[in-house]
Parts: sequence; C-alpha cells; structure tokens
Amino acid sequence: MNHALITELFEIIADGGLEENDIAAMSAEVIKAHADAQTYLANDPASSYKEEFAIPLWEWVLLEQLEDGLIFKSSQAEELYKQIEDAFGEGELELSADALTALTTAGALSRIQNELAPAFTLINFSKNVANEMQILLVRSNKLERFMALCQALGLAATASCANH
Repeated sequence: MNHALITELFEIIADGGLEENDIAAMSAEVIKAHADAQTYLANDPASSYKEEFAIPLWEWVLLEQLEDGLIFKSSQAEELYKQIEDAFGEGELELSADALTALTTAGALSRIQNELAPAFTLINFSKNVANEMQILLVRSNKLERFMALCQALGLAATASCANH
C-alpha cells in the first residue's frame, strides 16, 4: 500500500476542503488497516466492518474517512442531490431536488451531472455494501489522475454518467 497514492487520492477528493494534517491522519488510518487488519479491528471494537463484505478492511476505513460531506450515499437520487446541495451550501446550485423525483435514476444522475458540469464529475466509487449509490464529486480537471490513482490502488471508480 502506497501512502503517497492514498494521500494524493484524499487530496483530490477533499479539493482543498481539508487541512494537510487531517489528510495525513486519514491516510495513516487506511495504511494501518491495510498493514494489519486483525490488530486494527481489535483496536476498533465499534467498527461495523464484516469480513464477508465485498471490500477489504482498508477500503472500508478509506470510505469511513470520507463521511461527513466528501462521499454521498443514498438509494434515491433526490436524497443524493440534497446531500450534495448541503455540501455546496444554500443557494449555490440551481437544480431543485424535487425536479428529480419523476426521473429514472440514470436520468436524475444525468441532470445532477449537468448541474455540476463542467467543474465536477460524478463518480461511482467503491462497492457499497448497503446497495446504495455511493458518489464522489471529483474536479473534472483532476479526473484523469483520480482514475489512475483508483486503478493503481485497486479501487472501483467509474463516471456516473456515460457521457462524462
């Protein structure tokens, strides 16, 4: 596990929204979980990680580090968009979550992507054990590097919309 790659991945995802020491601490947690999963779990009895999950512990820890506004999870596109709206702040986005209710999931994701383009690209990230959509926003100008990092780390990441 390459610490520099994990750190760069977090830097791209955080997009300037986190201090360097916070990113370093997040990266360190992922590295610890990768180095010795059993010890990590023994020291974190509150963890809800289960060995039968489709992802390794280090990836689970990485996802936990993204909670609180860096990753968006929901089974419904409207709820997903509300989380994104909250992250941007009131009045920053024009699309209304109500405008997504009559659309298919693919149609709603396309509308959300159009709202955030060209600055951001919606990314389906990792495997969600709760069968929800799990979305990151990645600066479009950093997308190629982000995807290369995901590939190097063995993380699942695809653009949410086929045309982006």
